[in-house]
Amino acid sequence: MTTIREVGPVTLGDAGPQSAWFDVRSLEPGVFLIAEPGHVNSFLVVGDDRAVLLDTGLGVADIRAVAEGLSGKPLSVVNTHYHFDHTGGNRQFDQIAIHRDGAALLAQPAPEGLAQGYMEYTRRMISAWGGYKDLDDSYFHLVTADTLIRPLPPGFDPQAYAVTPSKATQLLDDGDELDLGGRVLRVMHTPGHSPDSICLLDEHNGLLFGGDTINTGPIYAQLEGSDVTAFAASTRRLAGLRDGVRRVFVCHFMRVDNPSSLLAEIADGFEQLLAGTASYRDNADCLGYPVREACFDHFSVFVAGDAGGTRV
Repeated sequence: MTTIREVGPVTLGDAGPQSAWFDVRSLEPGVFLIAEPGHVNSFLVVGDDRAVLLDTGLGVADIRAVAEGLSGKPLSVVNTHYHFDHTGGNRQFDQIAIHRDGAALLAQPAPEGLAQGYMEYTRRMISAWGGYKDLDDSYFHLVTADTLIRPLPPGFDPQAYAVTPSKATQLLDDGDELDLGGRVLRVMHTPGHSPDSICLLDEHNGLLFGGDTINTGPIYAQLEGSDVTAFAASTRRLAGLRDGVRRVFVCHFMRVDNPSSLLAEIADGFEQLLAGTASYRDNADCLGYPVREACFDHFSVFVAGDAGGTRV
């Protein structure tokens, strides 16, 4: 029986020593995953004329060098929303698009303590990983090279990590189309996780990039700017795409690539939240704040406070 060794990922375009921080994979022609495993997944979409990077991750390594090495085309950024884990690398780029409801939020300083709070979460995750990996090697054998948790990049100082505000150069609205040459991405405004959340639909190829609206759990609906009612409406809208979507790509956790059936499942789950029929357990989010978690078959939802329903 073979045990997976702790080695760096095989990259499709080596961008120097920090590239080992990323898991880089081709998902299908013209679509690449640039993941920070355990943290956030960014996606590079390449057309005949230009390429877009959907989110720039935490900003702890040079995602621009990786994306440029893969695309070979003029490159710009589309942020699926303004949160720091999707915009941390924005400072490396000149052209940044975001939904107009997120532009002012993107330019604001991050809340005090956010950066260090996330680095503490990262320290805990890396510490916990050793025990998880040992159990997997002994019993379960689920971990693959692309799901290995990486140590922080060489030369990166977690004590100096900061979330840098950035400025949008393009404002997006629902229904806008991004023509990359031979490939078009349509903007779908899907508020709920945040007021500016969007998904990107490649209708011709049957691909949906779900931002933080669609995830394999937990879906964060407990934040100050979150709105469960809006979330339910957004997910029900996305569920209507099910027959025309082959693959759903999500921004968090290890189940990056999902069937379109996930869309209806999530919409049904949010309707249970609104109806007060969901069951909850106590949990905490990545920064340690207490939440209530509603668990479903292929995802879960974090909500704040007394969300009704049944405690389990």
